[in-house]
Amino acid sequence: MNFAFVEKGNLVIRPSKFFQFYLLIVSVFFLEGGFAQNYTRWELHEGAKMRLGKGEITCKIAYSPDGTRLAVASSIGVWLYDANTGAEVSLLTGHSEEVYAVAFSPDGSVLASGGNRDAIIRLCDLRTAKATHALVGHHGAVTSVASSPDGARLASGGSDDTIRIWDANTEERLWTLEGHTGGWVP
Repeated sequence: MNFAFVEKGNLVIRPSKFFQFYLLIVSVFFLEGGFAQNYTRWELHEGAKMRLGKGEITCKIAYSPDGTRLAVASSIGVWLYDANTGAEVSLLTGHSEEVYAVAFSPDGSVLASGGNRDAIIRLCDLRTAKATHALVGHHGAVTSVASSPDGARLASGGSDDTIRIWDANTEERLWTLEGHTGGWVP
């Protein structure tokens, strides 16, 4: 609501409190040099240098085999960072909810990620940033993934109390190890 006042014979319309508040918010978050320009420094503990990603870090973080990249499982996908500079490289999405597990292939060209409720392991070719395989078989959250030393197989653990071994090239489940209890295979 705007209010009209008459000052020295002229009609003056003053902006409402809501409009003034709106302008303040816009200036803080969207103008050059505003607070939103450096979200990576918000609420950092003393001595911390930066914040990784946007969203909540859910469980796992993994270095690429050559140490140049860092994969961070989060509530909105998998963040990839340059491990030397901390710069965001990309955000890999595709899981329906949080990502709980990440692992690089031995040559660093493929990233495996395990999701919460979708119970899917996604394999992403990091050269193209495209998903190549979706391994389906768990009946609950995928809580861990690990690549074999030659990259031919992938192991996954889940909240369904199983560990599954997969052929990383054909998506075939090779075997399932059952009997784990506690609902969370790390």
